[in-house]
Parts: sequence; structure tokens; C-alpha cells
Amino acid sequence: MCGRFVASASVGELAHLFDAETSNDDLGPSYNVSPSSEVYGVYVGRAADEQRAKRRIEAFSWGLLPMWKQAKSRQKLLINARAETVDSKVSFAQAFTRRRCIIPADGFYEWTVTGSIAAKNKKQPMFIFRSDRQPLCMAGIWESHQTPGAENPTVSFAILTTEANSFMSEIHDRMPVILPRSSWDEWLDPLHSDVTRLKELLVPAPDSLFEAHPVDLKVGNPRNNSPELITPMPHG
Repeated sequence: MCGRFVASASVGELAHLFDAETSNDDLGPSYNVSPSSEVYGVYVGRAADEQRAKRRIEAFSWGLLPMWKQAKSRQKLLINARAETVDSKVSFAQAFTRRRCIIPADGFYEWTVTGSIAAKNKKQPMFIFRSDRQPLCMAGIWESHQTPGAENPTVSFAILTTEANSFMSEIHDRMPVILPRSSWDEWLDPLHSDVTRLKELLVPAPDSLFEAHPVDLKVGNPRNNSPELITPMPHG
């Protein structure tokens, strides 16, 4: 699964990277994004007075609330959706065919049972990131719902996961689906509903894309949120 990640890019940087429009104020960097946090999501949509769909960036809340659930019933946050079953699970199927997004991240955290800390019956957190330090473009699905009393609807999302590649399998048996630039248009196209073709995009990224290093146990507390969380810790 993917339960924590880092999102430090500004809305301006992301708008440039994705050639997208946004009306959002800057959320500020987060080095410990946890469920229910707000981060930027990239999707394709059109305003009522527009003829052409465009990429847009909005603040999304992490933890999908399916359309058929009432906002007041939100208890368990659906933060991940398995690529293997996303088209057949009632909580995800409609969003998968109609509302897909990209969640940009500097990297993500996973906990492993190797290393000296694990020998003390504690799992070692690892920070996994691109070797070229470019953003990871995680595949996501989203829903929009109106919370009673709120002025604007809340957009919630889940990150798609797939089986780990060889690199990640040393750390965890699952990993986020990372989309290459060549797949962005196809994934984001809201009119594209060919389930077979869409699922062909949901494969493990190549091993060569990633690096990883151990980080401090402080990342386990979501209240800790600073750049020091991604500082490498000594191996051993």
C-alpha cells in the first residue's frame, strides 16, 4: 500500500510541469502527507463556458468517499485502490471509468522489516523517490461530494497500487502506479473508458526509476512535518 508521501512542489511549479490551469492558492509543502490531508491533484475537466477540456489542478483530500456514500458516513478512508480489482470494486469502478487523476509527489514512504531498527522489533521507514529527483506521477481516481454546510464540494481521491517491482519488493510487496509522461493524456482523458486499455497502464514502474534510503522513525507521527524527515539515516 501507500500510506504516506511527500508533496513539496508549489502550485505554480505543477501548473508548469503539467501545462495545467489552476485557481488554487498554494497549499505549501508537506513532507508527511497522511490520510485526510489536502494535496494537489491533476485532472481534465471543462468549465460550463468552455468548448475544450483542459488539465486543471485542484486541492484534493486523500481518502476516497464513493459517490453513493453520504459525507456524514465517512469513517474508513479509502486511500488506496488495487489496480487488479479497481474496475470491479463498487467503491472504485465508476471513478475508474470516469474520474481519473494524477497525484504528484516527491516520493513516498514505506516501512520494511530489514535493518538494525527492525532487529529491535521496529519497522524501518524508507523514503522512495525518483533517481532523477523529478516528481513521481501517481495514478489516482477521484470523487466529488457536497458536505452539508460547506460552501464548496470536497474532492477526494485514492492512489492506485500494483505489485512491487524487483526494487520495491525488497521493501514492500505493493507500490503506487507511477505514470510516465507518455501516458498522462490517455489516463486523464475523461472520455476514455476502455477498461482493458486503461488497466494496461497500471503496471509496476521500472526498477531503474527509483532510489531509496532509510529515514528517521519520526515520520511515523503525522504531526511531524519538516524537510528533515527525508534526510537519509545511516544504514546498518
